[in-house]
Amino acid sequence: MATIDVVVTDLTFPANLDDKYCKFRPLISIRYRDSHDTITYAREALPGLGPRDYWECEKGNKNKAGYVRHDTLPRVDTENKLDISKREIIFRDLDVKTLERVEVEIFDIDIKTGLEKLGETVLKLLPEVALPFINPALPLTLTAIKAAVEKGTGQKLVDLETGLINKAIGREDGAARSIWAHSKDLTNAPAQTSTITGSGTKGDYSLTLKIEVS
Repeated sequence: MATIDVVVTDLTFPANLDDKYCKFRPLISIRYRDSHDTITYAREALPGLGPRDYWECEKGNKNKAGYVRHDTLPRVDTENKLDISKREIIFRDLDVKTLERVEVEIFDIDIKTGLEKLGETVLKLLPEVALPFINPALPLTLTAIKAAVEKGTGQKLVDLETGLINKAIGREDGAARSIWAHSKDLTNAPAQTSTITGSGTKGDYSLTLKIEVS
């Protein structure tokens, strides 16, 4: 069994990106093959799925707590303003034979759409047997949802259903809109750095990940 540690070390966005697109919630997906050659995904949203779980980069909110935009550049200040706990994912106990690729989608969060109700909505979609395994004292995450369903049903999931991910991330209810989505192939090295670049809303983005497998 393997542990995959993923850390976002850089997110650069278009210089002319409007403030209305600058509350970021990245969705990181690692695609891999298990020992049975089954294609499997490990997914998580950063920094979580709660109403305040996003990276605040709106210039108009620079005096508010949680503002993580670089003082002069169109990028997230991962060195000085964004603690590693808010940009790290650790996937544990994975049956990894080979890594295939990393897929990243960045969402802009709209806090005016009743985002605080999303958690309750997502829980209503889960099988009843999974609910006892959701700890209300801990932040709701995709990893926690997947673990609860597996424990409740006794079945291993290769992935969450797309509809459930869309609901949890906020896409279906309009609380989150996708502004950038790209992917890149991975090697099977125990440690690697992957930089993904490409166009999105208002221009080009670049996101760098440090990935370690142990």
